[in-house]
Order: sequence, then structure tokens, then C-alpha cells
Amino acid sequence: MTWDTAVAREDNQSQAQASVKWLRLLVLLSVAVPLFIYLVFGAVGYADAREEAELRVSRSLRVAHEHASKVMAASEALQDRVVAMVSGRSPQELRIHAEELHATLLARVKDQPQIQSVWIFDSEGKPIASSRFAQLPVFDVSDRDYFQFHRLRPPGQRYISGPLVTRTTKEKIVDISIGYEDHNSQFGGVINVSLLSAYFQDFYSDLVADEPGLAVNLFREDGAIYTRWPLVDKAPEQLAPDSPVMRRLHQGEASAQMRGISSVDRQDRIIAYRKVGSYPLYVGTGMNLTSLRNQVLRQLGALFALGALPVAALFIAARMALRNARTALSTTERLEKEIATRRRAEEALLQAQKLEALGRLTGGVAHDFNNALMVISNNLHLLRRTLPEAGSKQIDSMARAVKSATNLTRQLLAFSRRQPLVAEHVVLQDKLPPTKDLIAPVLGSQIPLEVQVDPATAPVVLDLAELELALLNLSINARDAMPQGGSLVIRARNASESEAGQGMPAMVLIEVADTGSGIPPELLGKVFEPFFTTKAVGEGTGLGLSQVYGMCQRVGGRAEIASTLGTGTRIRLYFPSARPQAVREDANPAPPLAPLNKRLLVVEDNDEVAASLVPILESLGCRVTRVDRAAKARALLEEGERPDLVLSDVVMPGEIDGVGLARHIRQTWPAQKLLLMTGYAEQLDHIHQMGFDVLPKPCTPQMLHVAIARITQ
Repeated sequence: MTWDTAVAREDNQSQAQASVKWLRLLVLLSVAVPLFIYLVFGAVGYADAREEAELRVSRSLRVAHEHASKVMAASEALQDRVVAMVSGRSPQELRIHAEELHATLLARVKDQPQIQSVWIFDSEGKPIASSRFAQLPVFDVSDRDYFQFHRLRPPGQRYISGPLVTRTTKEKIVDISIGYEDHNSQFGGVINVSLLSAYFQDFYSDLVADEPGLAVNLFREDGAIYTRWPLVDKAPEQLAPDSPVMRRLHQGEASAQMRGISSVDRQDRIIAYRKVGSYPLYVGTGMNLTSLRNQVLRQLGALFALGALPVAALFIAARMALRNARTALSTTERLEKEIATRRRAEEALLQAQKLEALGRLTGGVAHDFNNALMVISNNLHLLRRTLPEAGSKQIDSMARAVKSATNLTRQLLAFSRRQPLVAEHVVLQDKLPPTKDLIAPVLGSQIPLEVQVDPATAPVVLDLAELELALLNLSINARDAMPQGGSLVIRARNASESEAGQGMPAMVLIEVADTGSGIPPELLGKVFEPFFTTKAVGEGTGLGLSQVYGMCQRVGGRAEIASTLGTGTRIRLYFPSARPQAVREDANPAPPLAPLNKRLLVVEDNDEVAASLVPILESLGCRVTRVDRAAKARALLEEGERPDLVLSDVVMPGEIDGVGLARHIRQTWPAQKLLLMTGYAEQLDHIHQMGFDVLPKPCTPQMLHVAIARITQ
């Protein structure tokens, strides 16, 4: 974007913002005066509506209180009659007349729909008679709070239970109970009258049917709610101790009216309550002020619609103009973001294509290099066998060079992502410090690198090359964040229990911390997303951190990032810890390999590789026939040649390669044993998935011996 374009864009934005400001001012002037009138009208209307609401709450409370009082009086009278029937009689006598008692109780509750049942219990809490059941169920109520209450007190005192659910019919009830004396003037048991909560609920629903916003409830002195209408989903079963009603009850007020937030539905209400007789029972009513306000607002809305149509039209026109202006600005911003995103995606695709081409080139070079390494490795082994005392130090030095070159090839393949993942037991105390030689040249002289590994750090199981690639990516990001220089520290230690996470296995923590410019907080949640980058187009693909995150996820770990602008960034990699393995004593010479006594057909097009491989196989006790093309090997097999094992290279000239030969042998001679070798590391997984045994190049004589013995056994 040029400077002139940027200036023009800022001018357009300023003009659009000025237009929005004038439109808002026009809307404000259009509605200010009529709005003031409407507000005054609304305030007066709300005051009148609230006064009317208070009258409706009081009136509804009187009706509900009178209803509850009559129900309690009727229940008390019924209870007194039953007490008179059973007092002074023994439990045995009462049980003899249980059928008559049932009939009497049933007749007395016949026209009283509020009563769920009447029960007579003996001194042990077992039922003697009931209005509900002629054939009594087997249960006892000795654990009920009302039974415990009467057993410890003289008869004549009534008790109102909290909300209960019957054990027989599972109905919600409230029990009114009283104790009675037996023929010995001792505690004989309890007379229990169960009132249906649904009866009160039905009455309250009829009461509030024509009163929108009105609620009625029945509750005990301790706040336990028996029933309420209207019903509230997931409503508490008890009034909160700090609710307006409970605060007044604690002050000893038997009745009151107030405004407050209901603890049942959290609505702002005018609330009134009143005690029912001498019982610890209360009836409460409340009017929802939100409904009241909505009613007044509806009236105001109707008045506004009738009296302010021109204002509404102007307001709509201004809003449409404002929306169009905002839409235009938003469209422009989205277009610019889309262009930037597309450029970044194109750059990422180009980088991915470059990486793919680099991978193919690296794979080809690695194949030829691995063949050369195999020639050197095999000849070194032969030298050790034929001349054990000649130049042992030089031979050991060359062997170490071969091993180093093999690791270098593996790192190149990992960098180009052509190396398959090979999980191994990694001791970070040994493997992490050498990565300094890989990373330091990338950082340059202005950024010192420090690698610290706690001696107590547990080993981990992962692909070492992938870990090295991840650390390299993080180091490159750190370098780009420190253009003026800084420092980079890589630390490894055992993660604490709090760092690993509760319930998680033990973890090992590798931390990469720099002193760079940091990352804005709003971007931290996106840094692990593929193709996301804070760098300019052309300077990054956004794939580095996603590779790091994916590596941690694959081994059961995780990656975390923390950053402070101007201070630096810290990335933590968590990996599950593994058990330590016994250290092998490399100083002890390897035991001699037992002769295999096998006949092998070797298919290898590279004469130098074959010249070093055949003697190695012969030293392992094998009789070797070598051909340089897959077609020749197939011809020998078709002539009847049946070796114990066909050992073939994968990449060869000719009409078929090693994989093609292996497929032909499997189809034609299923019993023939096969072993493939390849210097292309990316082919290993693919060949394994096809079901063939395969060895990487270069491979040691020990690896050959183990593979041949395993396959031909």
C-alpha cells in the first residue's frame, strides 16, 4: 500500500465517521423532547401501577391466608377426633379393630380433597390403621422427624413437618402430627394427617390465573418451601437465609410487606407474607416488578408508535445510512484481510513446495550417501576380521565418522521431513547438549546459546530427529525475535506435579526461553495454528510451531507458550517420562555371531555395495548368489532356484524394482522368505505397511545377522 493510498483511505474513514456522528446527533434531537414527555408519563404510570400491585399482593395474601387457615383448622378438627378414638387403648386392641378404624378414617376424609391420608402409628412407628390402605404396607416412620418430636414430648403438641414424599405413593405432602397416650398413659404413638402439596398448588394456580406476575407460596418457619405457583425450573427447595422474608422472620415479624429480590426465582418483587394461626407455617405472595415495568413499557411503546412516526422514520433512515457506512468500511477491511491471508497462503504453499522439492533432492542424495556409508561400514568390519591388530585406532575413528555421517543424514532427512518417525529411548543428559552444535550456527554470534539439563531428568520416548527439528524451529523463531541480539536458553528437567497436571503421568519439561520482543497477548491463542505467523509475507510459513505442537501431541504430551511484550517468550514442551534403561558397557567386545548356514540370493545393482555386502554375508556363514537386476533374480527363481532368503535392494534400474520383485515372489512362491534393503528413509514405513521386512542402509553386520536369523528360522 502506497503512502497516497493510505492517506486517501484515512480521509474516507474520517468522512464516514463524521457522517455517523451527524446522523446520531439528528436522531438524538428528533427524540429528545418527546422522549422526555414519555419518561414523565412512564414514571407516573409506573407509580400508579406499583400502588395497584401492592393492593393486589395484599388482597391475594388475604385469600391465600384464609384458605390455609381453614385447611389447617379442618385438619386439626379431624385429628382431634382421631385422637379421641385411639387414646387410652392398647396397640393390640387398636390392631384388632384396624378394619373398623380404616373405614372410619376413610369416611372422614371422603369430602376433604386436601387430605392425602390419615395414619395411626404405634409407639414403634409402625402403622396400625390408615385411610388410604385397608391392607397396610410394611414400613415404619420411627426415623421421621415428627415421630422423634412426639416421642420425647407429652401428648397434645402438634408438629408440622417439612416437605415430604410419601414412601408408598411417592406424592409430595406436608404432615400435621400429634401424639396420643395408650392404656398405660404412656406414649402410644402418633396420629398423622398428610396434606397434599398439589392441593395448595392447584388453589394457587387458580388464584394467580388472572394476575400476571403474581406468585404464591407456602413455607415453613425455617424457610422450607412446601409448594409454589408458578413453578420455577430448578428452583431451590428452601428460602435463602439472607432473603428479604427470612430476614424479617428472624426479627420476629409474623407478617410484613417489602420489596426485594426473591431467593426462589431471583426476580425483583413486592413481597408480603403472613403466619397461619399459631403454626410455624406462612403464606407468601409476591408481584414481579419486571412484569409491572414491562406492562408500563408496553403502554409507552404503544404511545410512542402512535405519536412519533416521523421520528421513527427519520431514526430508521439514519440507522440504515449508518449501517451502510459501517458495511462499506467492514467490507473494505475484510477484503484487505482476505488479500493478506491469500498472500500468506500462497507463500506457505510455495514454501511447502520448496520443502517437498528439497525433501526429494535430500532423499536421493541420502540414498547414494547411505550406499557409500554402507560400503565403508562393511569394509571396516571386514578389516577388523582380517586384520584385527592393524590400525585399530584408525578403524575406530573411521567407524565413528561413519556413525556421525549416518546421524547427519538422518538430521537432513528430518529437516526435509523425509525421515519416518522412529520412537526411541532418549536420555536427554546425553542427547540434548549435542544439539548446541546444530542450533548455534543458526543463531549467529550475537545470540549466545545455553543448554542446561538437570542430572535427575528422566528419559523420554520420542523421535530424536523430530525433537532436534522442533528445537531448531523454536531457535529460528527466537532469533527472528531478537534482531539486535539477546540470549537463548534451553533447559530440561522433571516437571513438578502441579506443572504436569492433576491426574496426569509424570512429565519431563523442555523449556526454550528467549529475551526477544515477545508476542501480543491477543495472538498467543493462535500461535500453534497451522499457517499462522506474525512475520511479514515471505518471511515465514507458520508451520514451525504447528510442527512442535503436533510432535508433543503424538507422544502424549503438550506444548504451552507464555510471552511478555518487550521481555521475551517462553515455550514449554511436556513429554511423558520413561523408565531408565540399563547402560550397556560398550567397552566389552561384541560376542561372535553364530554361523547362519543359509543360502542367500542377493539382488543389488551397486557393484561397490555388493562387493562389500557379499563378504559380510559370507562371514556370517551364508552361501551367496548375487545378481544386479530384479529380472535376473526372478529368472533364477523360475528356473527352480530356491534360496533360504532373497535379500534385495529396493531402488534398482530395470522393468521392476525391489518392491515389484517382492510382490511377484509373494504371489508366485508364498513360502519364499524375503528381506528388502533401502537407503531411502521415507520408504521404510510404506514398505512395512505392505507387509515386507525391510532394513535401512547402512546397516551393521549385527543387524543383518538378527534379521536373517529371525526371518529364516
